[in-house]
Amino acid sequence: MKDPSEILVLENCFIKIFEENDYDINSTDNWYSYSRVFLNTDEYRPTSQIGIQVYDDDKLLSDCIIGAAGGGTGIHLNSTLISYGGIVVCCSNTLFKLSLTDLNLEWKTKADYATCFGVHYLAEDYIVHGELEISRIDKEGNIVWSKSGQDIWTTAESIDNFEVYDDYILATDWEYNRYKFDFDGNLLEVDKVEPTKVEEKKGIEEKSNKPKRWWEIWK
Repeated sequence: MKDPSEILVLENCFIKIFEENDYDINSTDNWYSYSRVFLNTDEYRPTSQIGIQVYDDDKLLSDCIIGAAGGGTGIHLNSTLISYGGIVVCCSNTLFKLSLTDLNLEWKTKADYATCFGVHYLAEDYIVHGELEISRIDKEGNIVWSKSGQDIWTTAESIDNFEVYDDYILATDWEYNRYKFDFDGNLLEVDKVEPTKVEEKKGIEEKSNKPKRWWEIWK
């Protein structure tokens, strides 16, 4: 038995999420056999694969594995959202939306040419923090707008580089250029920032490791 990377609690259901990058859909030697496979790649083996199981107490209700090409991703604080009766998951360069509790694929959208670092709420839509693009995606999976910067959307520290506020978005690129966008994708300003101090990193990481409170973000 494999330990999940994340467990989400929704009413009486438990959603177990597994990093499955070594999973071979053509093999019979995997630790578990997923009943459905949803991939967003035709020519290559998926770079990242994520397995999902939904339980009602100890009863398995549904399961699937998703996969996509591009840069590798794992399970972390901003890689999943529960929203509009389903679960939204970043996997490599693609954003997947699966229904709950049956895990039917509602849509999959290539949200970045390289990697999707995280997904965030924005009104009835989502903001995807990608490596090359910041994108607004509506609840049907359509890209509303996307924006690139002078360099990739992360810093050497990989912390304190992206945030969605009440009325704007702040994103910092590799050269520490910080961009301020409104929710329509308009660039409001750009300035230069200093790298996050090393001594601040521990506190930020500890904050990011706090458990999610799903009852506060169900939509």
